[in-house]
Amino acid sequence: MTRTAQTTVLAVTLLAVMTATRSHHFTSLLGPGDATLAAFFLGGLLLRRAAWLGLFLAMAAVTDFLAVQAGTSAWCITPGYALLAPAYGVLWLAGRLSTGALSSPAGLLRAAGRLGGAVLVFFVISNVGFYAFSEAVAGMDALDYALRVATYLPGYWLQAFAYSGAGLALAHGLTRAARTPAAA
Repeated sequence: MTRTAQTTVLAVTLLAVMTATRSHHFTSLLGPGDATLAAFFLGGLLLRRAAWLGLFLAMAAVTDFLAVQAGTSAWCITPGYALLAPAYGVLWLAGRLSTGALSSPAGLLRAAGRLGGAVLVFFVISNVGFYAFSEAVAGMDALDYALRVATYLPGYWLQAFAYSGAGLALAHGLTRAARTPAAA
C-alpha cells in the first residue's frame, strides 16, 4: 500500500471512530466514550498536515449539525462553539509535537504528558467559551461554574488516554508489521 493510501485509510478510520462515538449523538451512557479528543491528538501525531485538521474540524461540526437536526439537544451550541476550533487545534498541535512517540518509552511518556496538558487546555477553552456565551449559566459566577465543570475533567482525560493508547498501540503494531519482511 502506498504512503498516500495508508494516510487516507488512517484519516478515514480516525474520522469514523470520532463520528461514531461523538458524545450524546450516537452513544448512550453505556456506550463507548467520545473519541474526539484522541482523534484530534492522533491526527496531529500521525497525519500532521493542517489540511487534515481542517477536515477533522469540518467533520466534527457536520456531525454535531446532523445530530441536532435529528433531535439531539442544541443546548451546548452557543457562539462559544466557535472556540472548539482552537481547542481542538491544541490537541492536534500536541500530537504534532509528539513525533517519535512510537520510537521509545521516553517518547511515549512525552506524548502522554503533551496529551494530558492538551486535554486540560481543551477543557479550559471549551468551558470558557460555553460560560461566556451561554444563557444557561448566565446567573452563575465564574468560580461556581469552574468548580461544577471541573468534576468532568477526569472523564475527559480517561477517554482521551484510553482511545489514544489504543490508537498508538495499533499504530505501533502496524508499523512493526510493515517493517517485518513477509515469510516466504
